[in-house]
Amino acid sequence: MIRVRALGAPVIALLLVAAVAPAAHAHAIAGMRVFPATMSFDDPGVADEGSWVFSNIDNGGANQNVLNGAFAKRLTHSFGIVASSDYQYLMPQSGTQPAEGWDNVTVAGAYQLFVHPDSESIGMVQFADTIGNSGNHGIGTPYSTYTPEFAFGKGFGGLPHRWRMLRPMAFTGALSVGFPTDPTVPRTLNWSFSLQYSIPYLQDFVRDVGIKGPFKNMVPIVEVPMQTCDRGCADHTTGYINPGVIWIGHYLQWGVEAQIPANSRTGNSVGILLGMDFYFDDIAPHSLGAPLFN
Repeated sequence: MIRVRALGAPVIALLLVAAVAPAAHAHAIAGMRVFPATMSFDDPGVADEGSWVFSNIDNGGANQNVLNGAFAKRLTHSFGIVASSDYQYLMPQSGTQPAEGWDNVTVAGAYQLFVHPDSESIGMVQFADTIGNSGNHGIGTPYSTYTPEFAFGKGFGGLPHRWRMLRPMAFTGALSVGFPTDPTVPRTLNWSFSLQYSIPYLQDFVRDVGIKGPFKNMVPIVEVPMQTCDRGCADHTTGYINPGVIWIGHYLQWGVEAQIPANSRTGNSVGILLGMDFYFDDIAPHSLGAPLFN
């Protein structure tokens, strides 16, 4: 699930390299490994999908509700575009008027850098632009933010036989830097990763341990989205530890995670994430889910 947060530029260059790029899967798939779409940062696959992620947390004495919507569309097998935005509702506890509305719109170009089936590894680069003044007054910012990003995934399927019960594990991550057009606003380094254990991989490719019903499609996961800012930033590093579970179906996935502050600078309240992702390449493989150009 691609949740772009900013960046924008060399789309022309990406279009040129997409013409000679190797074929990529619509989901984040490398060999037998399916990397589910993470809810707090971008997954490493270029895709045809739509996603919604809802979060609720107490933020500095105010109850914050955010609904993020994103739409991703492949133009070729390896290059796609993404558009997303947040609808925010902030209810202060002091009795003042709540703030609500759409945040700035983010548009991005994403390129599937590599897919290695044998090593279950995958990588993607993305360039996004969060457009200044495109959101509601008081929610969005008057400046834009440009953010280059590298996202990756690695499965543990190559572990030796004695470690075979660890083969369903996988690691994903994303590294990006946000460059605001306002020079007085700090730059941010976003570094996020997840550790996941795929029950479908265990059942199909390691050993059928007899897990039935909806549980056989589940992927227990811990996501760790972190952010570090530079000059003039009082809270240098903030972030969350998000344990939860993702259920993978043929046409969609859904998930639920807790949001636990990683340090005291982040906050002292536990929140919740609820997400749903629709796979357009499976829902409509010959229309909405197909690349525009072969």
